[in-house]
Amino acid sequence: MSRRGRAVFVDFYDYRNVGDDLLFATLARRYPHVPFDYIGDKTDGATFAGLPNVRRLSRIPYVDGVLRRLRLPVRVNDLRRRLRVRRSPLVVRLGGSLYMERGDWRRNATLDGDLVRGGTPAFFLNGNFGPWETAEFLATYERIFSLARDVTVRDSASLEQLRAVGTVRLAPDMLFCVPPAPASQTRQGVVVSLIDLSDRAGLSAWTDGYESAMADLVVDLVARGEAVTLVSFCPLEGDEAAISRVLARIPEASRGSVSTHLYDGDLDAVLGVLRRAGTIVATRFHAMVLGVAFGARVCCVEYSDKLGNALRDLDATSLGWTLPDFVGATRAERLARVSALEPVDIPGIAARAGAHFSVLDEYLGAPA
Repeated sequence: MSRRGRAVFVDFYDYRNVGDDLLFATLARRYPHVPFDYIGDKTDGATFAGLPNVRRLSRIPYVDGVLRRLRLPVRVNDLRRRLRVRRSPLVVRLGGSLYMERGDWRRNATLDGDLVRGGTPAFFLNGNFGPWETAEFLATYERIFSLARDVTVRDSASLEQLRAVGTVRLAPDMLFCVPPAPASQTRQGVVVSLIDLSDRAGLSAWTDGYESAMADLVVDLVARGEAVTLVSFCPLEGDEAAISRVLARIPEASRGSVSTHLYDGDLDAVLGVLRRAGTIVATRFHAMVLGVAFGARVCCVEYSDKLGNALRDLDATSLGWTLPDFVGATRAERLARVSALEPVDIPGIAARAGAHFSVLDEYLGAPA
């Protein structure tokens, strides 16, 4: 496969998010002999600068905005994307919460449909399906997925909703196969991953209670002698703003044992923080996944069904805390639950997660 014109095109959520960035990096590292192209959206590509088989293609600025204002139906960047798809030996749509009936979902579906038109083998990997409401939405994605070479979902709830599509199969989230630190590495302290609920439909009313509960838990963990690190997974989705608000609730006397790690595109740095943690209190989905993959003590605040669905598949619902239960618990109850955690060990989870690649391996070659 030559570098020029024959690169595999990858469509993923390029918004400087730990989970999505790590999914793409995992894909590229699995096939170091394969060139991959993606169209950059919100970042400069520095995250993948160390991967010689990855090339970032920039969007053409401004032109589509002008066409939109002129009410012309054509979009230059969409045409360019379709051309890239046609030139690729295969295409990969990679990510988690991609297929939801919200906002301008028909445009998203059109872009997904572009990947299966024209005969290029298309792979939709590691998604979860929904939430959705209308028969039109379901039928649209049934048509798209039925034309794909392979579709993998990361929870059985998604598999059941797409049971009419024979190309769809199940494997636990791809990032369960990210390797842990060496057994000799010392693990200590607590990592807390936060999200911003204030701008999330149906969840904004929980913002104050959630952030107050998190601040109380941090203070109580510090009083118990723990060092706590508040970790942002995605600045563009407000994680850093949530961290700032939680920090503002923590008394000065506790601040000396509280640090922050704000993800800036350096995957090695954030993975180092997570691998060193003894305990991970996860709101971000992939904070839970990586905590389990690394064998930490893990508990989760379930702000969406995707986390609860994944825990049920893992037979690990005891790790989950619904948002109302977390906010409604007493300080003593929260601390007691975190203090009682044991390291998570789910035998075979990494190998099962690797099944997302099993069909793609047939096309690109299994790793050595």
